[in-house]
Amino acid sequence: MMKRNRKRESLRLGTVTKSLVVCVCVAISGLGYVWQKNAIYRLGDEIKKRETALSSAQKRNMMFAAQLAHLESPAELEAKCQEYNLSLVAPKETQVVRLYEPGPEWDIQMANAPIPTQTQPRQQAQVKLQSRNSQPTTLARQ
Repeated sequence: MMKRNRKRESLRLGTVTKSLVVCVCVAISGLGYVWQKNAIYRLGDEIKKRETALSSAQKRNMMFAAQLAHLESPAELEAKCQEYNLSLVAPKETQVVRLYEPGPEWDIQMANAPIPTQTQPRQQAQVKLQSRNSQPTTLARQ
């Protein structure tokens, strides 16, 4: 048997193809890793900027809330009335109308109330139509 000279053998196509595929996969994996790290770094910077902006906005809001509380205080309002000579006075208790918002007991009562159907009479506002020679349109309750 003759010894073959290895230098004269050509490379096989399968071996070259496998090597190229492995190199391309390693290169793509490396580029993907670097791209992901870069994206993480950019997102970290963006988060820091937004946290800084949020912190400054919260501080500004607290400052404005304190300023608003000061400007709404009765002493400050009285001082501004005197400064601008508005001659405003506090309303009498009989001039104040207090509206109360219904609480949870109202919700419970309304949940147990029957639902009106179309056969039950409803109290609705009626509009008196205006004729040519009459008064303007008025609303009246039944």
